[in-house]
Amino acid sequence: MTTNLKLLNDDQVRRFVADGFIMLDSGLPGSHHETVTRELAYALAHEPVMLGDNVVPRVPMLQEVLESPAVKGAMVSLFGEGFVWAPHRFPHNSEPLDESCEVADPLASQLPMGKGSIAGSGWHQDGHSRAGRSRWHTFRACNVFYFPHDTPKEMGVTRLLAGTHLYANLYDIVAEQVVFQDIPAGTVIIADFDVGHAATPNNTDITRYMVKFVALRTQNPVAPTWDNTESTWKTPDDLITPFELPTVWTIQWNWLRGAPRSEHIDAKEVAALHGLLNNLSDRDQSTRLKSLYDVITIGAPAVDDLIKTLCETAGMDRHISPPPTEPGFAAQSRDHLERRFSQRQFVPEDTAIVLAAIGAPAVPYLVELLGHEDPWIRMNAAYALGDAGPEVAGNEADRVGELLDDPLESVVRVAADALCCLPTFGPQTIARIHRHLVEAIPEWQIPAMGEPKVSGNWTFQ
Repeated sequence: MTTNLKLLNDDQVRRFVADGFIMLDSGLPGSHHETVTRELAYALAHEPVMLGDNVVPRVPMLQEVLESPAVKGAMVSLFGEGFVWAPHRFPHNSEPLDESCEVADPLASQLPMGKGSIAGSGWHQDGHSRAGRSRWHTFRACNVFYFPHDTPKEMGVTRLLAGTHLYANLYDIVAEQVVFQDIPAGTVIIADFDVGHAATPNNTDITRYMVKFVALRTQNPVAPTWDNTESTWKTPDDLITPFELPTVWTIQWNWLRGAPRSEHIDAKEVAALHGLLNNLSDRDQSTRLKSLYDVITIGAPAVDDLIKTLCETAGMDRHISPPPTEPGFAAQSRDHLERRFSQRQFVPEDTAIVLAAIGAPAVPYLVELLGHEDPWIRMNAAYALGDAGPEVAGNEADRVGELLDDPLESVVRVAADALCCLPTFGPQTIARIHRHLVEAIPEWQIPAMGEPKVSGNWTFQ
């Protein structure tokens, strides 16, 4: 590990676990951010080629932000020493409006944006565009938002929804979760990939710039990678999320520490299981999350009922991606219980999340479900085995790898994502991966979906 990294402390990591994001100063001089702002402004205004994922080669000083001791130290703290920057990064500009539009309601969505803006004002959780990658409750991907100049609220600052990183969709959000504040130059926000966020209108006469990066965890945690001094969870003062979810946060904290997920938690009685499973259907997000994580503490005695509940979702065609015009494509269905695969993301069943966290007692059942006749059940079983991790399910990695031969693209995508978390597969799985890299399946190649003015095609490879 680089010795000059500025690692996070326990309190900062706990805030990330509970709120789903942290803000920090990149620690670079003001002149650095001023130069980045000028370079972005010139390139976006005068150069015909869309910067898109090539923004760093065009503005190389952005790399210094990512390599700064504060930013890299925070990334190592939260996503491990082996974290990587994804090839997707993007400059998001918010152009001045012709007529002002004040944000009177913090929850307001789809507000008008200035012509030429590349920033969406509708509340959303990001997806890996057209890749159908999985939503994880464990911390495996994040957005990093860099603001190179002072960004007051009236300039169109990015809003966040604290605590929504564990939401399957944004059907139950409240104003108390909204983070809407002035942001100083050089600020970096590290947000779990599934935190809800939205742009706001620019009511000044100056363009607002923000650059987004995506980072990925490549190794399951085996020990804390931050400046860790305490093993137990302690809820920080003045969290932004208004809900008290100590069991949820403790289990997530334990996972980041590489410890057993239910360490330091009193198990719920088996007699409570039926009621807890019913609560997974509750419209109130805090009730759902409390119940979901309480079932985890029951452990092995809950597995039979969880498997039965998961299998009850067969036959609903949830493995078929809706078209981009439908709310379900972006996990914004009016049905708060909808879990499905889309080409934007795979949202697993809550029962699969619980089975993964319970771990070893669930593995034999999940392996059997890899052969289930319904694709949705196969996908959820693969997800759960992946999230259980190599220490628990590593011997079954090649069983997950067999799903790379599945005739359905959705199953193959979810299996491939699960294998990213199970780096214990052998030559047969490697051969299957190689085949997908070199043999294109025409019907799996689709047009790119992205920001305005971005075109091209995504290939399955």
